[in-house]
Amino acid sequence: MTTYAIPENSFLQTSFGLQANTQSFTSPLSNNTQVLELTGARWTATYEVANKTAADAGIWLAWLTKLRGQANTFYAFDPQRTTQYGAATGTPLVNGASQTGNSLVTDGWNTSVTRILKAGDMIAFDTTDGRELKMITADVNSDGSGNATLSIEPSIRVSPANDATVIVSSPTCVMALVDDGQAQWKINGQGLYEISFSGIEQF
Repeated sequence: MTTYAIPENSFLQTSFGLQANTQSFTSPLSNNTQVLELTGARWTATYEVANKTAADAGIWLAWLTKLRGQANTFYAFDPQRTTQYGAATGTPLVNGASQTGNSLVTDGWNTSVTRILKAGDMIAFDTTDGRELKMITADVNSDGSGNATLSIEPSIRVSPANDATVIVSSPTCVMALVDDGQAQWKINGQGLYEISFSGIEQF
């Protein structure tokens, strides 16, 4: 399996979000509903590429084709979240191994910065099982030593190693096409290529 970069950030529109993983049960007697949250929430995306001439569409057609349906994967991202709205200064690293849950202890930030990251910013880190993309759910300040604890969603699936890089520039996750029929395109009446595709996170 090979993971490819998306050719360019030239989208007419994008749908990007988190697909939660829950089970629910409604009692037939009382109508009370119980919901169980499971691990395995996944990012999903649908991209609609800006219309392309035949000459300009080639890079996209080749990219879709070499994904070979669901056989290969690609680095997916929210086009409006490739840079941070917080300061995001320093060289952030994971501070401590065996971290789990919805917070990540980090260090290496510039010291004493208010809103080093802002709610809605995205970060990523690599683990032995692959890359994990997280959204910051509360504003983050760094302390006088450059430490910061990040509140994140979804929860950590696999603990990153101590000193693993916290990716703040163009954070991504790894997705595959949702099915083998995604590698198709339309040609409209003006001879322009209309390209769209949907993906779901792989781990």
